Amino acid sequence: MRAQVLTLLLLLSGCASAPRYTPPVRPGDRGVTRELEKRQQAMLHGDRSRLIRVAQSYVGVPYQWGGNTRTGIDCSALTRAIYREAYGLELSGNSQQLYQLGRSIYSQRQLHPGDLVFFRISSQGQGVSHVGVYLGKNRFAHASPSMGQVVIAPLSAPYFQARYAGARRVLR
Repeated sequence: MRAQVLTLLLLLSGCASAPRYTPPVRPGDRGVTRELEKRQQAMLHGDRSRLIRVAQSYVGVPYQWGGNTRTGIDCSALTRAIYREAYGLELSGNSQQLYQLGRSIYSQRQLHPGDLVFFRISSQGQGVSHVGVYLGKNRFAHASPSMGQVVIAPLSAPYFQARYAGARRVLR
């Protein structure tokens, strides 16, 4: 029981600070440097294709609350993984903490690929309880507890519209 409580506390803890960028690489490591430069350019210039490739690579990964690997992942870990792989940007925290990053997007018409979209799914309070990554063209990637896996879904689906809590743009 004590181990379960400790695990739960570790999962719920996190830093709500600004995102961390991938640390500098060693001199002479040109392959890694080129990869990081590509990721930075993708983020700065809105390279939607890279974001979509990364998100699609997770489709079908099983949903697991508190999971953070390709053998099982939850919504916030998926969001962090997509950002890390697509942009080289380390985000931290759960959905509520991610909801504090960046700046608010006030209209769904203003969403850009890479924006974080948030929902109030849980009946255990009024806070944000689910997060996904907007991919453009009314679609977003998320780890779906009800589907049991990572999926790409339409943001305009009635289920999500009824639970939509807002969006944030991580400062790039």
